[in-house]
Amino acid sequence: MLKQRLLTAAVLIPLVVLAILKLPTIALMALLAVIVMLTAWEWLQIVGFQSVFAKVLAMVVWLIIAAFQSSLFFPIEPGLIAGGVLWLALTLLVVLYAHKPLPKLGQQLFASRWFGLVMAWLVLAVFFYSAVWLHGRHGGEWLLLHVLVLVWLADTGGYFAGKRWGKRKLATHISPNKTWEGVAGALVLVSLWSFAAWQFGLNDGISLLHWWLLAVMTALFSIAGDLFESLFKRAHAIKDSGQLLPGHGGLWDRLDSLLAAVPVFAAMLVLLGL
Repeated sequence: MLKQRLLTAAVLIPLVVLAILKLPTIALMALLAVIVMLTAWEWLQIVGFQSVFAKVLAMVVWLIIAAFQSSLFFPIEPGLIAGGVLWLALTLLVVLYAHKPLPKLGQQLFASRWFGLVMAWLVLAVFFYSAVWLHGRHGGEWLLLHVLVLVWLADTGGYFAGKRWGKRKLATHISPNKTWEGVAGALVLVSLWSFAAWQFGLNDGISLLHWWLLAVMTALFSIAGDLFESLFKRAHAIKDSGQLLPGHGGLWDRLDSLLAAVPVFAAMLVLLGL
């Protein structure tokens, strides 16, 4: 499994980096739209929309709402801050039920296909608009790449530190394999990367302390994004969101951390006045 994961990453990572650095924002927007729709397809399958017609209809409605929404609200600053607030609420939910099961009402809510539909729309919409906003800024392609590298390193540090030293469980009810030692490993690599990125001039005029705190907060929310997906999948008794990526599962399995990290990073930039 690890070999498959590494081979898939070796193919995908260069393609992702090239797309972010070389594509104009309008082209990246189109690519992100495809990725988001494929992720939505997996999410809808998980929550109970089994027929192709139902999933296509749901996504057409999403596209209409997104087009209307973008003309009225996004990607101005209040919309980006709303994305950060959404992930703050979902993180609090993850923290609250990390070591105990959801109450019966919560289980019924998570099992509802309509709740899943709304959550998929909210989470994927704020990710899409945040990523486009970041990329469209002056030098934004490097900021977006910075967030991706940050999340990749957080995942890597968390995985290997957890394997080697993990003892204290982070979220026994949601994801029993994750540990606080894994979180520490993630933050070590993220901190090293944030210092290096600051030296490379990717800091957008932020002081080193604020840049590091921004990286740490983004990494912590990325872990919450991973746990939120696990909570959702546990409510539906599945392991992977799909089989599209060998060794990685589905697209949602690979995007779970980024779905939280990108909106939170963008919201914090807005709050810092940048």
